[in-house]
Amino acid sequence: MSRKSLNDLRRPKTTAFKSPLQNTSQKSSNGLKNSEQDDVQELEKKLETFNSEIAELESRGLKVEMLQTHIDKLHQYNELKDCAQMVLGRIAVLEGVRTKDLYPRYNLDLED
Repeated sequence: MSRKSLNDLRRPKTTAFKSPLQNTSQKSSNGLKNSEQDDVQELEKKLETFNSEIAELESRGLKVEMLQTHIDKLHQYNELKDCAQMVLGRIAVLEGVRTKDLYPRYNLDLED
């Protein structure tokens, strides 16, 4: 087996480099590629849809402050539920049963 020298591996200077990546997208008049232009248009449509949904909800009398109140209440509910799960877990360990076995005793829904 013969080793090739670095000079043997070099391309002749008359041969131009050809990228393995092909530039298939054309640039539009604003300097963006067509795919980027499509992405921008799609995002603008989504923004328009969201703005119309917000306007519809506001016309029904809903406000952003109400949404934040609802989110805060959900956080509070989840924290309480986590605490209840910990208590059920400790009871299950003390009694040597599975946590899900305690659900019927306390009238809890297993799917909740």
